[in-house]
Parts: sequence; C-alpha cells; structure tokens
Amino acid sequence: MLRALRVVPWAAQAKVALLLLLTLLLLLLPWLVWSAHWLLLFVAELAVSGALLYLLWCRVPVGMLLVPHDLRGELPQPFGQGLLLSFDDGPTYGLTDRVLDLLRESGLRASFFVLLHKAERSPHLIRRIVAEGHLLGLHGEDHRLPLGRSRAELVQSLRRGRERLAILAGQPVQLFRPSHGVRTLALFDALRQAGLSLCLWDHGIWDTDAPPPSTLLARMQLVRSLGLRKGRPRVLLLHDGRGDEPGLPPHATSLLAALTDFLPSLRAAGRAGLPTGREQLLLRPMDQPDLAHVGHDVAQVGDLGATRQPR
Repeated sequence: MLRALRVVPWAAQAKVALLLLLTLLLLLLPWLVWSAHWLLLFVAELAVSGALLYLLWCRVPVGMLLVPHDLRGELPQPFGQGLLLSFDDGPTYGLTDRVLDLLRESGLRASFFVLLHKAERSPHLIRRIVAEGHLLGLHGEDHRLPLGRSRAELVQSLRRGRERLAILAGQPVQLFRPSHGVRTLALFDALRQAGLSLCLWDHGIWDTDAPPPSTLLARMQLVRSLGLRKGRPRVLLLHDGRGDEPGLPPHATSLLAALTDFLPSLRAAGRAGLPTGREQLLLRPMDQPDLAHVGHDVAQVGDLGATRQPR
C-alpha cells in the first residue's frame, strides 16, 4: 500500500491530509469549548461523524467496501496480460482511436467506460472498441456525480444510457463506472433497477493532470510492479477524455507518449510469464468474455472535464 501511494501526486496527498486534520479538529473542538453539555454534544458528534463518514465513503472510494455482492462488476482478464487497462471519459476523436491503434499493435485488450453524449458523437469509435475485442461499459450520460441525485433520477439516466449505448454497440451493456468512483445508496438501488453492475479500479495515476510522459510512464511501471491483487491482475485507470470537456484533453500528448513506451513492455512481460502445455488450458483466451473481479484502493480525483470529436 505504501508503494502504491507513490503514484499519488504530493498535492493530492496534502489535500487528503488537510481534510482529515480539519475533520479531527471539527470533532474535537466542541468538547474543548462546551464540555459541560456532554449528552447534547455526544448526540451532535454522532450525527456529524455519521454524515462525514457517509460523505467520505461516497466521495473517496475504498475498493468494494460495503458494496453489495450482487452489484460487484467484473472486468475481462485477457490471456497473458498481467495488468488490466481501463479508460474513462471517452471516446475522444484523436485520442481514443490512437489508443486503440497502440493496443492493437501490442496485442493487448482494455476496457472503455464511455460517456453517452460523446459516444453518440463518435459512434464509429464505439463500434471499433467492440469489434477489436475490448470491453465497453457505461460511465454515464454525462460526467455528473451520483452524489445528491435521487434514485428515480439515477434509474432513468442509467436506463437511457444503457439502452442507447447498447444500440450504438450492437450488444448489451452490463457494467457501469460512476464519475470519480462515487457511490451512494441511491445509486445501488438504481443499478439494480437498471440491470447494471458496479465496476471500479485499483490505481489511478492522475494522468488528467497532464504530467510529463516520463512521470506517467514511471507511475504505470510502478502499478505493474505491484503484482496481483486477490489472485487477479490489478486495474490501472487511465482517461481517453476529461469529463464533459469538448476537444482533445490537455493530457492527450503525454498519455500517448507514455503508452507508446509502456504497452510493448507490458505485452513482452506477459508473454515471458506464459505457461506452456496443459497449463495454458487453465488460462482464459483474450477474446473470451470470462471476467475477473475488480476493485480499487487509490481513487483518481482530479479528472473533471471532457472532450468532443467529429463523426
């Protein structure tokens, strides 16, 4: 876990530390000032603490903690691939298509959780994602957070998104990833009614901050070096868009440069670890829809915005 924190920028770590410090002060201050009214303070502290814990659980994802088992989604586990690649916020013309080129050249598979309004502007990219054997999931009609939205609103949005994306893809859509990984109790109910499963990640590397390619490459290599998680490859979160922003995102050039160096080495490492003979029969081929459980422990929080592309 400490090694994994090395992919988190210092600024993000400082924000989390400051949030925790302020929360602690908020909880302790009333006892220092009005300690005589202990019963009233105790009730107030329970209410405040409960609200803070719920917001923290919603806004800062911690794997599949408290996610019902029937809603836990799965990602493809490609044959001979020791790291699961996952992209959010696309598709983006000029970026998603180039990512697909790099994946095809390296013989790798990935998952793409797309925003519906972008998918409808670039249906050819949706068809290509499916045709080339990648998993297609829903990231929402847009990039709004589930937090603060009613169950009825979420049900309608998820159903519309699932149905319209399925038409574009020519196949059912079963997985959903919420913006920033935010989960709420209303979202759980809405997912059940919409017939979708929740799918998160293991490690985000803040690619949307547009760090230099060398920094992104080092973070990718670190995540790969962490090895398996609960018997399955870890899930690396990347972005082929940035929220609802139109046009190419600022990190496009840096991301493509890092992937150009990283993907061939990922494929080579996978081939080097392949078994032979009967052992191969126990592994899953790349084009099978068999799935591996997915979770996450480091949330990506700096990915607001998005992208636009021609047909």
